[in-house]
Amino acid sequence: MKMTQNQFMQFRELVYKSSGINLHEGKMALLQARLAKRLRITGVDSVDGYLKLLARDDGEFIHFLDAISTNHTYFFRENSHFDYIQHHHRHIWCAAASSGEEPYSLAMHCLEKGFKPRILATDISTAALQIAERGIYPVERAKSAPGHIVKKYFQKGCGKWDGSIRVKEEVRRMVTFRRFNLVTDPPPSPLFDVIFCRNVMIYFDRVTRSEVVKKLYEALKENGYFIIGGSESLSSIRHDYKYIKPSIYMKVA
Repeated sequence: MKMTQNQFMQFRELVYKSSGINLHEGKMALLQARLAKRLRITGVDSVDGYLKLLARDDGEFIHFLDAISTNHTYFFRENSHFDYIQHHHRHIWCAAASSGEEPYSLAMHCLEKGFKPRILATDISTAALQIAERGIYPVERAKSAPGHIVKKYFQKGCGKWDGSIRVKEEVRRMVTFRRFNLVTDPPPSPLFDVIFCRNVMIYFDRVTRSEVVKKLYEALKENGYFIIGGSESLSSIRHDYKYIKPSIYMKVA
């Protein structure tokens, strides 16, 4: 399968309009590799044929977005951000939850602090959300988690599950997973005390980042925290948040 520049531009526009993800020229080879797998699965024998399939099949379109979404994460990634979570924070949104490591890590942190907030965890990828709801991971995903946390909140697999761990039910009950498109879907309610949106805006252009940040601002309570990834910044866009420190912002009256 060989993708032409024109076909790449069609996919690029389709992805941008539907998800806000900006596939720059350097992503052409990656997109081609991901498409090859979808063509094998669907039995479509050409790139143009697959474009036509996407136009008429909403289910395949979701599989397509799953295929191009990057979901690389692990437990207790950038866990210093959790220090901003307080007992009065009862309603938390992980707005780019990927396969669940972030919201589960947050739930474990809160349990250790003695409280149980409601955690909404959303992502555009249905495949990632299915992994998250199952709560089973390679043991390597917990390499950054403190040892006592692993012993307390994970079950170690054996037999055919050797090398895997499962998040215990007490933790899984604290998290509600839901598919959500940061670009096209209206924000959920009620308002949130804290919103995490980490390591996803790097895939958006400035216009889309601005729109997403505004949407999340409207979903946040006054004096609520907005937390982004360590490699991200809001400095290039206009916004109404108060800067606290790198990655940490607050909605103030």
